[in-house]
Amino acid sequence: MRKWIAGVAGLVAVSTAGAYWKLTKEVPAYEVIRVIDGDTFETREKQLIRLAEIDAPEPELCGGTEAKKYLTELVTGKPVYLKVMYRDSFMRLIAYVYTPEGFVNEKMVRKGLAIYRLKWQKNAQSEKLAAALEKAESDRSGIFGEKCTQIKNSQQPKCNIKGNAREGESTRIYLLPGCSAYNRTVIQLYLGDQWFCSESEAKKAGFVKAGGC
Repeated sequence: MRKWIAGVAGLVAVSTAGAYWKLTKEVPAYEVIRVIDGDTFETREKQLIRLAEIDAPEPELCGGTEAKKYLTELVTGKPVYLKVMYRDSFMRLIAYVYTPEGFVNEKMVRKGLAIYRLKWQKNAQSEKLAAALEKAESDRSGIFGEKCTQIKNSQQPKCNIKGNAREGESTRIYLLPGCSAYNRTVIQLYLGDQWFCSESEAKKAGFVKAGGC
C-alpha cells in the first residue's frame, strides 16, 4: 500500500477493525492486481473491492465483457483510492472508488456499462451517479443501446417469445405475442432476459408462462 497526496477531498480509508475516518492530507493508495468483473476487483493486499451503488452485467450477460474491460482500463496500473461504506457478508469492501482521473463508479455508469442503485440517503456521490445514469439512458449508451435493450428481436424475428427474468422476483416468466403485457415488456439482456423460439425452449430454461396469456 502506497501513500499519495489526495486530489479528491474527503476520501475515507477503512481500518482493520472496520471503522473508517476522514483523512485531510493523505489517503492510502491501493494497487489493483485482478479485475473480476465490471464492478469488483482485488488489490495487492488480497482484498476484494465492490464498487458501491452500481451493478454491472455479469460476465456471461450482454455487456458483461465490455464492462470488465472498461473497469480494467480505469483501475489497472494506477493508484486507487477508496471511500469505504461497509464490509458485506462476502468480506468485500463496498466503496466509492477513485483514481487520479476521477470517480470510477460514475465513469462506469456514464459509459452505460453499469446501473446506478441508490442504497443510502442521497449524497454528492449518489447525485453524480444518478445524473450519469440519466445521461447514459438518454444517449442509449452501452447496455441501454439496441444490443442489450430490445423491444423486438431484430436478428431472429421468428424467435419472438420474451423471457423476462424480473429483478427481485424468484419466478422468471415468458410472454407470447398477444399476452397483455407483451408490447410493454422490454428485453434487458444485461439483466438475464432472453428471447425464445418456442414455449418448450422457454420452459426448459426455467421460465413459466405469464398471467394474462
